[in-house]
Amino acid sequence: SIVLGVSISSQISKPKRCMLVPLKGCLLWYCSISSNGCHHLSTLLQQNSSLTHLDLGLNHIGITGLKFLCEALKKPMCNLKCLWLWGCAITPFSCEILASALGNNRSLISLDLGQNSLGYSGVKMLCNTLKLQNSSLRTLRLRIDESDPRIQKLLKEVQESDPQLTIESDKQDPNNNRPSSHDFIF
Repeated sequence: SIVLGVSISSQISKPKRCMLVPLKGCLLWYCSISSNGCHHLSTLLQQNSSLTHLDLGLNHIGITGLKFLCEALKKPMCNLKCLWLWGCAITPFSCEILASALGNNRSLISLDLGQNSLGYSGVKMLCNTLKLQNSSLRTLRLRIDESDPRIQKLLKEVQESDPQLTIESDKQDPNNNRPSSHDFIF
């Protein structure tokens, strides 16, 4: 998988010398993808890419990497439908950037933010955007405190404003409800 990341990077930086094969799914689970790798992926996603499924689970992309990915999500040429950021060190502060991208994106249908400590403030930013926007998102996976009445109220409000959106509570087991390699083959 690391070779794939290098391959994507080299193909982006030398588009005239390398030919990209249409790539619909990219499973980069626990591949030491950094913010620099996210920069290259963002460039790819903004170039009318055929990439529709991207799994960056357990890569410490941090706020800088998330910013790069969100830049791509805001662009109309980005065709990403499923983005898995399970355990990617996304913080409540990062949610403002992500909420802005979700408000501008019309292709993303599934977003996995499980095992990220978003806190009440992060979940609130995401929910407020989803309540106000006509979002294409149909599945959102979060690490939430289900016993917190404030969280329950937010989730209920989002569900009332968009009944087609399913918000799932994260489980500790990363393989539970995770995409498998066959999810990336079309």
